[in-house]
Amino acid sequence: MTQHDLDYAGRRLQLLGSRVVEPEMTGHRVIPTHHHQHQHQHQLAHSRDETESLNPKDGAHDTPKFSKPEAATNFELFYDLWFVANLNVFTSIHDISDFSRFTSFIGYMVLLWTTWGLTTLYDVRFTADSIWERCCKAVHLGVMIGFAEIGTSFDPDNQIVSIFRTMSLFLAVSRFVLFLQYATVAFQIRKYADGKRPMIFTAILHFCASMIYLGVSFRYDLGKSSRVFLVWYIGGVIEMLMHLVFSQMSHVLTFLGTHLGERLNLLTLVILGEGCIILAKSITLLVKDTFAKDASYTLWSPTLIGLVTAGTALIYIIFQIYFDWMHDEHSMSKRHQVWWTSLHLPFHIALVLLLEGTSQFVIWARIVESANSIISKILDTEQKALTGNPTSEEVSEKLSDLILPFLKKYQPLDVLETMKSVNETLEEIADMPDSFWSSDPSPDDSMLEHYVKDLAELTNTMINAVYNAFGFNPPEGQEKESLENTEFWQTAAAVASAKRFILVYIYAFACAGIVLLFLTIMHVISKRKGWSPFNIFRTAICISISIILALLTIIAANQEAVLENARNTAFVGSSWMLPTITISYFIVLVLTHLPHPSGFCMGHFRKRTYDDVEKPNGVRKTRDLNGMRDTRGIADFEDRRTGYTGAGPDMASPQLPDYDEPRTTRYPSEARRSRPREERRASRDAERR
Repeated sequence: MTQHDLDYAGRRLQLLGSRVVEPEMTGHRVIPTHHHQHQHQHQLAHSRDETESLNPKDGAHDTPKFSKPEAATNFELFYDLWFVANLNVFTSIHDISDFSRFTSFIGYMVLLWTTWGLTTLYDVRFTADSIWERCCKAVHLGVMIGFAEIGTSFDPDNQIVSIFRTMSLFLAVSRFVLFLQYATVAFQIRKYADGKRPMIFTAILHFCASMIYLGVSFRYDLGKSSRVFLVWYIGGVIEMLMHLVFSQMSHVLTFLGTHLGERLNLLTLVILGEGCIILAKSITLLVKDTFAKDASYTLWSPTLIGLVTAGTALIYIIFQIYFDWMHDEHSMSKRHQVWWTSLHLPFHIALVLLLEGTSQFVIWARIVESANSIISKILDTEQKALTGNPTSEEVSEKLSDLILPFLKKYQPLDVLETMKSVNETLEEIADMPDSFWSSDPSPDDSMLEHYVKDLAELTNTMINAVYNAFGFNPPEGQEKESLENTEFWQTAAAVASAKRFILVYIYAFACAGIVLLFLTIMHVISKRKGWSPFNIFRTAICISISIILALLTIIAANQEAVLENARNTAFVGSSWMLPTITISYFIVLVLTHLPHPSGFCMGHFRKRTYDDVEKPNGVRKTRDLNGMRDTRGIADFEDRRTGYTGAGPDMASPQLPDYDEPRTTRYPSEARRSRPREERRASRDAERR
C-alpha cells in the first residue's frame, strides 16, 4: 500500500505550491503540486539535460521557467461563476433610464472586468493549487460578493457613503492579495539572475494601487458627493495596461504559452449566456403582463414572434462569428496578443449593452402593441358613448368602466396619485354641459380643447401603467415634483418614457456597430496569414457594415422629431430595428463562410511559388535511437526564451523528411528537364510529323 492510497482526497494538497521549474545537478524538476507529475518531471529533466548541451550559452540559473496548464482549472471556472452572478444581478437591477445611469453602468462594468482580469492574469501564469492559493482565492471570491452587494445601489450621482466606501475597501483588499501572491512568486525565483525585478515591480504596482484605493475610502463623507471614484476606473485600466506592458519587457511575465485566450473565450461565453438570460426574462415578462392578464390575447402577433426570433438568432450569430474568427492564439506574437487581449474590455462592455438593448427592443414592441390597443379601445368607447344624446355623466361613467378595471390589472407606478388624477379628470368630464355632446363646436373652442386634453390624459394614464408593468418608467433623474405640478402630468410622464427608449435605440445601434468592429479587428490581429485581395474585400465589407450600424444612431439625434413621429425618423420605434441588426450580422456570417474563389482575387498567392531553402553551414544531421530527427533543442530553446515549459509529457514531433538523402524518384517535369536538349527537340519534330 502506497502513501497515495492512504490519502483521503484525490490528491495531496501542499501548503505552498509553485509552477517554477528548478534546476538540479542532474537536470530539472518541477515543485510538485500533484503526485501524478513525477513521470513528466523525469522526462522533462532528461530533455533539459540534452538541451543544455545544444545551447551552452544559456545558463541554467539565468531565467526561471514555469510549467503551464493547457486548460482552465476548476477554481478558475468557479471564479467565473461569480462574475456572471454579479453581471446578472447588476443588469436586472440597474435600468439604463438616462445618460447618467448609462455612464454608471459602463463604470461598474469597468471595475468588475478589470478586477476579474487582474486576477485572471495571475492565475494563467503563476497559480498552483495549494492551501495558500486556495486562501487567496477565497478572498477574491469575497471581493466578488462585495461587488454583488454594491451593485444594487451603485449610482455615482446619488452616492451612498457606506456603499462607495465599502467598494473602495474591497478594491484595496483585492489588490493587496495580488501583491502578496506576486511577492510569493518573486520569493520563489529569488535565486535567478533574471525575472526577479519584473516580478517585484508587479507586486509593488498592486501594493501602490491597494494603498491608493484605501486612501480613496476616506474621501467619502455624509451629505457630500465626491468625484474621486474616477480613480477606480483610471486605476483599474492603468493596472491592466501596466501588466500588458510588463509582459512585453520580461519573458517571465509573458503570456505566451498560457491559456489566457481560453479564459477570454469563456468570459465571452458567459456574457452571451447572460444575454440569453436577459432575453428569456423579457419573454417571461411578456407572458406574465400580457397573456396572463388579458384573456383576449390568445396568440402572439407576427411582430413579437419575429422579434424574439431575431433576438435569439442575433446571440447565436455573434457566438458563431466570434469563434469562427478565432485563430490559434499561439500563432500571435507577444505584441499582437497584448492588443488582442486589451480589445476584449471595450468589446465585452459593448456586447453587454447590445444584448441589453436587444431585450428592450422586444419589450418596446409589446408596449407599442398595447398602446395601439389602448387608443383603439378609448376611441371605440368614446364613439359608443356619444351615440344618441348622452349626458356628461354617462360619458364619464363609460370611460370609467374601461379605465378603472384596466388599472387594476396593470398597476401604476404611483397608485394613489394616479387614481386621484383619474377621478379628477372623470369628474371634469362629468361636469361638462350636456349640450356640448349634441353641438358641433369649432376647433378653437376652449371646452373642446380641454376635453381633448382630458381624454389624452386618461389614455396616457393607461399607457403609463403598461410602461410600469414592463419596467419602462420615466428616468429617475427628472424631478417628480415638476411632473406633478403640471396639469397633465401623465402626458409628461409618457413623453419622458418615450425619451428613455430613444436612449436605448442610440446605445443599442452604437454598440451593434462597435461589437462588429471589434470582432473584425480582433480577427485581423489573430489571422496572421492568407490575406488575399478577396479576404481583404470581405474584411472591408464587415467594417463598412459596422460603421453603417453605428451611423443609424443619427436618426434619433433630433428627439423632438422622433416624438412627433416625423417621417424621416419613422425607423426609430418601428419593428424593423432588431431585424436590421440581425440581418447585418447574418450577412457577415455568410461572408465568413463563402468559399474563396480559386484563381480569383488571389494576388501573389496565385503564383504558388516557393524559394529554395538552403541548409546553413555547420548544421549537421542528428538522429536519435528511434531514427527520428532530434528537434527538442529548438522547442526547449523557445521554452527557455519565454520562461515556460510545455505540460504534455507524451507529445512527440512527427518524423520530418531528411533533406540530405538524395531522391530516387523524379517528378515528370524533372524527368523531362533531365533529358538532353537534342532528344527533346527530336521528339517534338517526330510528333509534328
